[in-house]
Amino acid sequence: AGSSAHALAAAVMGKHSKNNNERAFFSHAERQAAKYGRHSSGLLGGHNTAGGNFVDTGWGSHKRTLDSDAMKDLDACSLTLVPCVDPVITPKGVVYDKQVIYQYILDRKAEIERELRAWTAQQEAEAAGAASEAARAADQRVEEFVARQEGLSKSDLASRRPSDPSSSGGAVGALMGRTLVEDTGKHAADTSFWVPQLTPQSKSLLDKPDGVVRCPITNEPLKLKQLYPLSFTRADESLTCAETLAKPRNERYICPLSKKALSNTNPAAFLRPSGTVVSVSCVDSIIKKDMVDPFTDPPTRLKEKDIIPLRVEGTGFAAKTDEKALKVTKTDVMGF
Repeated sequence: AGSSAHALAAAVMGKHSKNNNERAFFSHAERQAAKYGRHSSGLLGGHNTAGGNFVDTGWGSHKRTLDSDAMKDLDACSLTLVPCVDPVITPKGVVYDKQVIYQYILDRKAEIERELRAWTAQQEAEAAGAASEAARAADQRVEEFVARQEGLSKSDLASRRPSDPSSSGGAVGALMGRTLVEDTGKHAADTSFWVPQLTPQSKSLLDKPDGVVRCPITNEPLKLKQLYPLSFTRADESLTCAETLAKPRNERYICPLSKKALSNTNPAAFLRPSGTVVSVSCVDSIIKKDMVDPFTDPPTRLKEKDIIPLRVEGTGFAAKTDEKALKVTKTDVMGF
């Protein structure tokens, strides 16, 4: 029994001499195996075999497979990730809860005002510093001119000026009015680097803030007049809004034309004239034939910009997930 258990363990773990899995530290080979692929054991065709390699048969994986639990619901707010009570949509198809996105816009505008005030104060301080430096340079030129007229040497002119240890290369350390160290040597900056006036100062400069409120998902300009209210068709009209939101994701809303449930698997599109949400399949097979919104009275002619597909996160399967739609640009938005 003992020998069979030992053989089973050896078969699972592989040879110690090749996998090095008896060591107390992580070897380079194990790091490479953990970085790529799924399996690394020589018995499973891993990197220890003639045709094995880390990329195909390592322990880990460069890519992650996300299931449906990791995807945002079709009717969920893109900020809170919970089903919307009062949904609105942007021209790019991003869905938000009205109260949440309105509060975000107000907070972002206040943040932009604070950033703009800080940047303006920095610009004024830089202008004042430049003016002070120019005035000091002008005074120095006047002093040098007067000294030449009086026949004074540079040492005589330097003795007239107030002593400044930092400008002469010296260093003076004081605490509560008492001089602790005074170094006027040539290498004071090296030997007395801890003295406050010799400590390097880190000057952080602020960039001019972007005065436009942008969508936290697409980084596109976000305006209140471009937030259109959504009108979902409930699967059960007898339920209240709260009861509908408590239902599973595939049982909340349906397409009013096909009567099929709307979800990431069956994506939807928004008709701007009526605000109705229908499935993309019905848009392609019915709506786009006549380019008419049938939910208005009388029916309204549609343009391409009036049909806005809702942004979907995907399903976890490559055939149903549009990776291009998931790509967003980096944005430095407050809280994200």
